[in-house]
Amino acid sequence: MKWRNKKFTFMVIPDANSTVRRFQLSAVLLVAAAAFLIVLLAASVTIFLLYRANASQIGQLKQELSSASGGYEKVIEDKNEHINELQTDLADLSEQAKSINNRMKAIRNLESQLKEMVGIDDSDSDSSTPASKRPDASSGDDSEQFAMDGGTGGEELPITEAEMELLVDRTREAFLSLGEQIEFMKPELEMTKEAVAKQQKLLAVTPTIWPTDSRRITSAFGIRKDPFTRRATYHAGLDIGGNTGDPIYAAADGVVLEAGYSTSHGNNVMISHTSAVKTHYSHMSKITATVGSKVSKGDVIGELGSTGRSTGPHLHYEVILKGENVDPHPYLKATRRSE
Repeated sequence: MKWRNKKFTFMVIPDANSTVRRFQLSAVLLVAAAAFLIVLLAASVTIFLLYRANASQIGQLKQELSSASGGYEKVIEDKNEHINELQTDLADLSEQAKSINNRMKAIRNLESQLKEMVGIDDSDSDSSTPASKRPDASSGDDSEQFAMDGGTGGEELPITEAEMELLVDRTREAFLSLGEQIEFMKPELEMTKEAVAKQQKLLAVTPTIWPTDSRRITSAFGIRKDPFTRRATYHAGLDIGGNTGDPIYAAADGVVLEAGYSTSHGNNVMISHTSAVKTHYSHMSKITATVGSKVSKGDVIGELGSTGRSTGPHLHYEVILKGENVDPHPYLKATRRSE
């Protein structure tokens, strides 16, 4: 322990002309100072190593945070894009609902036109469905019927939440309305189909077509001056002028009752269409129909001529309703192509 009492002298010589300074330090103090320096150095090294390790971890954390932040931003961007796509899809659905609604209106109009074509009263089928429960096919603002082949434009503005909710509600209501219309239209269309089928059967046996290609009426139905006697007589049909050999058509579906010759009618054919309706064709140059045969509306039954009591080539055409001759002219509504 003697070293503790030793003293060490340190001299400091600033320059040649300056006074020499001496310092005496005990061994203990020197050891303590050395130990302090060692501890300080060790602490500095430790702090440096910890700082470097923490700096590395902090850098890694920053990188991870940056990566996570970028991932979250990408997720948010994808979600926003998905929301925009959903909004666009919803807008498309809304347009589809309007388009389908317009098509439903067109179907109803077509149904009405079909009924009108075959002579069905449109109010008959509608009366089977109460007005309070029947969806209005003409409902909706006509201004919402767009012509998609024209130009469009305007400023593009973001959609608010309230506007999207309103669009969702309107689209939902539109599709619900379409569902109701479809449900009500199903039985109505079935009824229309049945009515049209019945009407078609009725039209098939109703003499609605011209029996000749010619439309030239040479003598009307009713009282006229007889071409032979020049006296007032009753003319029971229509005389339609034409050329010898022109085809003569059955005015409706039916069965041939008579096909032969008489002095007054010449070569003539009578067809029974129903128990109440018959047609008679006279003065033909040739008969192609046979008694008892079935004919369809528009079938050729003979050729136009001037046989019997006739002044020239023509068809004398009669419509007989419940045994009485009636004016055929009101029945002549169609050609063979639009019967």
